[in-house]
Amino acid sequence: MRLFVSGAAGFLGRALLTSARGSGVEVRGLVRRAEQAKGITALGATPVLGDLLEPREYASSLAGCDAIVHLAQSSSGDLEELRQVRVEGARRLIEAAVAQGVPRVVLGSGYWVYGDVPGTLVESSPLRPLHLSQLNYEAEEVARTAGSRRSIDPVIARPGMVYGPGSWLASWAKELQEGTFRYVGDGSNHMSPVHWKDCGEAFLRLSSHGVRGATYLVADDRPVTVRVFSEALASQLGVASPTGIPLERAQADWGPDLALLNAANRRASNSALRALGWTPSYPSYLEGLPEVCRELSGRSRGDPRAPRRVGTSRAGLSRKLRRT
Repeated sequence: MRLFVSGAAGFLGRALLTSARGSGVEVRGLVRRAEQAKGITALGATPVLGDLLEPREYASSLAGCDAIVHLAQSSSGDLEELRQVRVEGARRLIEAAVAQGVPRVVLGSGYWVYGDVPGTLVESSPLRPLHLSQLNYEAEEVARTAGSRRSIDPVIARPGMVYGPGSWLASWAKELQEGTFRYVGDGSNHMSPVHWKDCGEAFLRLSSHGVRGATYLVADDRPVTVRVFSEALASQLGVASPTGIPLERAQADWGPDLALLNAANRRASNSALRALGWTPSYPSYLEGLPEVCRELSGRSRGDPRAPRRVGTSRAGLSRKLRRT
């Protein structure tokens, strides 16, 4: 199998390349800057230098691929630039793939497109895209529209809270260490973590086994409340547990959309993905968090690969939304 991956140098792109290494899957990874190519090669993939919005720069590398995986993001805070990469980038990449005869697109989205679900979140649960999750929803629509024309098989992946080196977790860790992290209310709303390596395996599995037109939630086996997860992270870091902030205060300080995103309950089921033969190597955050925290601690002591951090948990969430 041959895959073409946009955003190959990003957090989720590296997760996919890591999973594909040694599997017999050939990956061609699109990067914008020449200095990123070395990292792609180190992960066993073939770097393709080009701008996602300029298909002529990479179209020939799509030839012979069995699927494209759209994971590209922008680190810009400009909404229009974010939309260009997520939405217009999806459109141009898919058009180029169709022209080259690529049969499948896996569109990386995120479970933030859902609203507050009191029970278990499944793929058909009600949607309520807010804030930056609206861009992921728009990108999904691009893939679905192409699929309705039967020009390519669309598969939508909606990961939960993907934690690993280079993720939103570094922001949470920093804020916990500074004593500035706050969850909404009593933190009893659920989140659904998934280890970055398991997320990479999920993208790989969906590239070959995903059902045409289907959507898949990507999460581990054990949803956890935001409060409990935050306390577990604080314990790993050896710092005090965080406290909550009333919803009304969060809405005033962060804006209504971001406050609602943080307060929503998302206890996601992974049964549809498991039915394809995917099994998480890290069934819960209890198995995966210590390893990731050790790596984060190593980077914070001067490793030059340390992820860039941001100053507040809400900004951290915004960056998370740009990645999923």
